[in-house]
Amino acid sequence: MARTEGSRTRGDIAALPPERFRWRESAHLYQIIETITSGPDLSTILHGIVKLVTEATGCHACFIYFIAQDRFVLRAASSMYSHLEGQVQFGKDEGLAGWVARKHRSAFIRERALEDPRVIYVPELEEERFQSLVSVPILSRSGEVAGVISVHASAPHEFRPADREFLESTASLVAGAIENARLYEGATTKVALLSKLSRLAQRVAAAASPEELLPLAVDECRALLNAKRCELYLIEAEEQLVLARSSPPHGAIRPLDLRQLWTSVFDTAEESPIQAHVAAEILWGDQAEGVPMVAPLVAGKERLGLLAALVDSPEPDARWVLAAVASHTAVAMRHLRLVDWLRQKNLAKDFFDALANPESNADDVRAMAGRLGFNLDAPHLVVLAVPPAAKHTQATKDDVADRLEARLRNDVPGCLVHRREDVLRAVVRVGTPGASATLDVLRRAFGEPAGAMAVGVSDLCHGREELARGLIEADHAAHVGPLVGRGPVCSYAELGAYRYVVAGAAGVRDGSQERLERLVDYERRRGTELLRTLEVYLDQKGNVARTARAMYMHSNTLRQRLARIEAVAGLDLEKEDWVSLAMAVRVVALRRRQAAIGDG
Repeated sequence: MARTEGSRTRGDIAALPPERFRWRESAHLYQIIETITSGPDLSTILHGIVKLVTEATGCHACFIYFIAQDRFVLRAASSMYSHLEGQVQFGKDEGLAGWVARKHRSAFIRERALEDPRVIYVPELEEERFQSLVSVPILSRSGEVAGVISVHASAPHEFRPADREFLESTASLVAGAIENARLYEGATTKVALLSKLSRLAQRVAAAASPEELLPLAVDECRALLNAKRCELYLIEAEEQLVLARSSPPHGAIRPLDLRQLWTSVFDTAEESPIQAHVAAEILWGDQAEGVPMVAPLVAGKERLGLLAALVDSPEPDARWVLAAVASHTAVAMRHLRLVDWLRQKNLAKDFFDALANPESNADDVRAMAGRLGFNLDAPHLVVLAVPPAAKHTQATKDDVADRLEARLRNDVPGCLVHRREDVLRAVVRVGTPGASATLDVLRRAFGEPAGAMAVGVSDLCHGREELARGLIEADHAAHVGPLVGRGPVCSYAELGAYRYVVAGAAGVRDGSQERLERLVDYERRRGTELLRTLEVYLDQKGNVARTARAMYMHSNTLRQRLARIEAVAGLDLEKEDWVSLAMAVRVVALRRRQAAIGDG
């Protein structure tokens, strides 16, 4: 029976005249083009090309190698060797394929292939059977070698130059197919990755608590990156980084200095591999094996921490994925903190209002303190910040109050703070150093930004009743301190005798005050410091010489002024009750200073 053209053997094909062979070569090239354009699946394309090349050249076997990580990897082979795909590997510079890759040109061995020094023996491929061999490079558009096509023939078949030319044409078509397939695979992979990131972002945004959010972010990030290790660090007090979650879990490590890490890695426009290795050494020491990657947790201008991963071989989009997960996590964390802050703010408001209300239930107050994580019986100081002067605008007062609150939360961790418009109330825990050291901390925290605020600090308080009294003491210190020149931060103890004045002045009206008001009116008309002179004279216990020195005047001038005081106010200083008179002087002086500031 006559055989058709398609059923010819390798020997028949080899015996064809050149013009008939060129016709078959063109036909197979058309079929290769059809195979390449049939779809994006690279594996299907490569196996189709292997089959067509085998038919066109009459070879024993066809092998297509790709270069991956500086090694040749068998990607597609004739059916009898297809089980070796992905398993046969050798160095990029080894064998005839290595020579082709180095020289960027084809190699053609007509006979006795194994005797050629460029050929390496691969037992799995039964290369002892091969007589003739052709290898051609698969060149990308950039001119780089992406792989090699090799065809082997056993004796007595020998390849001809036309076979090499056909393979070179095929390799050129394969290079285009590889690039198109890789583009398709890359696009498909990116779409799949974006879908996973979208689902993760939805789950991260829906997290109801940090306990739910942190494991989700770390575990899912590790899965997305196929990472060996993924860890999330949070910024705690005193600019320290603390490990909050790790996958796989491991024991707690020492807190890290945030300033060193942030300056080394994140104070530049873009993270580099060198910076990532600096971060890895800070985080894990010299024992980290793999490629490290780090991304900051930043929401707006707020630094929350960082996300770090260790990957064996990162994909091209790995750093972008890590940054995206870090960004979603940071936004979710800030949202949770805002929700928690609002919840705490409402609860703190109720707690302070209950403290200020003498009719509030003691058990209710203690229950609110428990929900706030606040120990009522521990030693505390009550702090109150108020705007003392009408000359400042509301915007200025709000801005200063914002800065005071931020500084208090940062410098005094664990304090309980409530802000109502431009008035700030806080309860600060007194540690081992004592109340004096805590007051020094408050002075440092409030000294600079308190230009439009007056800060009062109570005496040491234990328990609900003392805390309630502490609110009143802080209020007195905040309002009276600036009037008597005590500075931006005044403790209740520093009010001295004025504590008794403010405690008893409300609703009190006596003859001494009425007479002293005459001195105030006289001063307003004549400009003579009679009230201040009387105040200093009483402070010096009636000693004329000391009073004169304190007032920078001659003793006779002082005696004349004292006589004028007695005449204007209707006083007899030798017979007056000096304690009552001194208290009355302070009440009138305080009232006068308050009026002067209000008018200013």
